[in-house]
Amino acid sequence: MKFSLLCLSLFLSLSSYSQVKLIDIGVIGLASHDMFTWDKDSQTNLENGRLDLSTIFDYENGGRWEQGGNPKNAENAPVWSITKRLVNFYKSQLEQVDPVEARLRTVELFHSLIEESFTRMSGLEFPHQAIDDDVTNTEQAVLRALHDILPGRVKTYRGRLFPLKEFALTNFVFAKFYLNEEELDQSISYYNGDYDEEYKKIKIPFSRKTVNLKEVDKSFIENFSSFSHQEMLDELASVGRGDSRISEVSFINHFKELFAKGVCSKGNKWIRNKLICL
Repeated sequence: MKFSLLCLSLFLSLSSYSQVKLIDIGVIGLASHDMFTWDKDSQTNLENGRLDLSTIFDYENGGRWEQGGNPKNAENAPVWSITKRLVNFYKSQLEQVDPVEARLRTVELFHSLIEESFTRMSGLEFPHQAIDDDVTNTEQAVLRALHDILPGRVKTYRGRLFPLKEFALTNFVFAKFYLNEEELDQSISYYNGDYDEEYKKIKIPFSRKTVNLKEVDKSFIENFSSFSHQEMLDELASVGRGDSRISEVSFINHFKELFAKGVCSKGNKWIRNKLICL
């Protein structure tokens, strides 16, 4: 199909699964937003648990899709860069087809990106069958533990005259820095059992407050799952040392089940695939 060729020209060719790339942080980050929006007051997930890009197209009844939907999608450069590409792709499809088909094609493109990023992040093949079930807090806890791999700083590739050679992903000034393909393709440090220092002191814009993401994740994981955050990080440290593989850690099966649920098409008009949904 014509739009498949356009997908190839719009996005990176990602052939190696041996190294996690910055694009994977953007893709999996956006996927997590598409499946989870945690409401602290009610302690419930407000998202539908499906990878249908509701985080972009359904947020505030669809009124903010051109701005990327949920403001969370514009809080760091990798997620914003993937969000913006998908929005631009959707716009390009509107020139050819109706909005329903345009969104279906955009979701398909998103799924193709997820499959490659999923494999690099988990060391597993993408699920061959979908699961018709609700996503769980345990699965969200596993996603949070994998924040281990978030890079504190990333490099820019804009030529010798460009003054900025790297920046902190936690700096809100660069939250909507639109990363080019070479920047998204850069490899990042692997799991090591700890969070980069930038995430332990995230500055809240226009205040003196800071947030320690490691402590926030620990609180969620230990309140809403049976896991110990430190034990999860210890397993990831073992992976980083080469003593084990990411595909062998005790909680990685929840990561696979989460994405098997995310691509289930049953009862969801925006997901079009041939996977059996059990």
